[in-house]
Amino acid sequence: MGRLNDGTPYEDERKRALEIQLIAKTPNYLKTCWTAARTCYSADSPIELLAEEKSEADMLRLLERIMTSKHLSVVEHCSMTFAVKGVSRTLLAQYSRHRIGVSLSVQSQRYVSEQSEKQADGIFAHVVPETIREKEAAYVRYMETMQVIQKAYDDLLALGVAKQDARFVLPGAACTNFVTTLNLRSFMDVYEKRVTTPGAQWEIRDMMLGMRDLLVEEEPWLARYIVKPEVR
Repeated sequence: MGRLNDGTPYEDERKRALEIQLIAKTPNYLKTCWTAARTCYSADSPIELLAEEKSEADMLRLLERIMTSKHLSVVEHCSMTFAVKGVSRTLLAQYSRHRIGVSLSVQSQRYVSEQSEKQADGIFAHVVPETIREKEAAYVRYMETMQVIQKAYDDLLALGVAKQDARFVLPGAACTNFVTTLNLRSFMDVYEKRVTTPGAQWEIRDMMLGMRDLLVEEEPWLARYIVKPEVR
């Protein structure tokens, strides 16, 4: 095991793993989307349509036409809410650019202290990119920098600087947690931009893939419309 200049071990005990939970969603996406779609083309009311007994195959045939024709307003009626833990502020800066149909409640560095004495291992939670972790010299340098930043943050607080101002020294690697709600159309749009688009950044890509897997577990019919990229 390698060590930093102060003797601190630098292996994976400091790695913060991404965690995602699907905490709420619209019940029965398929029936909801089918009802919305049929409402557009039927003389019957949505209440009457909702009461119809339709097989999954029948509903999927209509949804296939809807998805293919990009009549995606009907899928906006389905929502999902995720709890996300252990992502970087860099990821947050990217994700928060998606504002249409996306709600976000974020852990605040203004109110939540990153003081070393309040951290389980004496340093603020942070993300380490794999390209840094796989190179020992780069990883040692990175962790030393995290320690320098932690000391600067602690020193500023000790000098009477408010948390909301001391946080300015914290890096993009600093971890945060958030709750986010999206409608299905918005999710598909973010997924396309952050997963299937070439050059998508690895951390937000991993988060969106995790969200996708949780959603498809609940709504398996979506697998063909929110496609998981092939592993190369």
